[in-house]
Amino acid sequence: MWEIYAYQNADSLFGIFNAAAAIHGSGDYMAAVAAVAFCGFIAALVAYAFAPEKLQGWKWLATVLLVFSVLIVPRVTVGVVDKTGGSAVKVVANVPFGVAFLGSVTSTVGHTLTGLFETAFQVIPGVGALPSELSYEKNGLMFGNRLIRETGGVAFQDPNFRTDLVNFIHNCTMYDLIDGTVDPGTFSSSDDVWALMASPNPARFTTLTSAGGSITVDTCPNAYTNLNGRLPAQLTRIQGKLAFQLNPTLPAAAANAAIAGQIQQAYLKNSIATAAATAADLIRQNAVLNAINDTSNIIGQKVNDPAAMVLAVGPPASE
Repeated sequence: MWEIYAYQNADSLFGIFNAAAAIHGSGDYMAAVAAVAFCGFIAALVAYAFAPEKLQGWKWLATVLLVFSVLIVPRVTVGVVDKTGGSAVKVVANVPFGVAFLGSVTSTVGHTLTGLFETAFQVIPGVGALPSELSYEKNGLMFGNRLIRETGGVAFQDPNFRTDLVNFIHNCTMYDLIDGTVDPGTFSSSDDVWALMASPNPARFTTLTSAGGSITVDTCPNAYTNLNGRLPAQLTRIQGKLAFQLNPTLPAAAANAAIAGQIQQAYLKNSIATAAATAADLIRQNAVLNAINDTSNIIGQKVNDPAAMVLAVGPPASE
């Protein structure tokens, strides 16, 4: 069996080789090849009759027969090997030898070089080492970059939780920043803004949405406690979505098991976070920061403040 190594495209290659086997095995294809060979032979024969010193039809015919009998007629079995570990080897029978041979040689060369380079880079001492969670062989091209981009854009998916959080930020956190309850400088540079929001002024109030959809009003400290209790489920939901998006070839359980280490290593490798930060911490920080940005947009609309909307949606001035 000829092996074809696949990186994130095992299903595509399986379909391509199945199509090639079906096409070359059809009667219509053989009839078309026979017609082309016959017409070509007649043309070469006529040309040879008028200019025998320039064209030799029998050599053309021998070449066609040799190529066809070596590359097309023999049929072999191909195994598509998914190097990301997402699926078992996909076997395709009756693939033309030429297609299988060229595919196997090129993919084997690429696979060998990939393994050689990644093995070498993973044993480099110090910060230059490549974490196995970010390797091309497992995850494809620019995986670390895609991890950070997707993680940086996460948002809370439960509309009730998101609404309550936006209202909490507007009714509690913003005023805490204004009156100095929360230091703006510390808040702007913190790698865990959610923890800084934990002690709001108890004299302020905000709204909360119950499981049944009813709206209640409570103090800001009680609202934070409520939101903090609902937060882990929201983070798990976001992490599951990221696992599916970034590991599409893995089963759900394997993807969920892998995503935490992948996120952590991507942020650690790019010096965006420390080793103490877990995947849940990183997701929470990004989701809360995005909720703060959303609050700037939404509140400007709610209070009909054009200046606030301009500040919220306008791009920052370049330095």
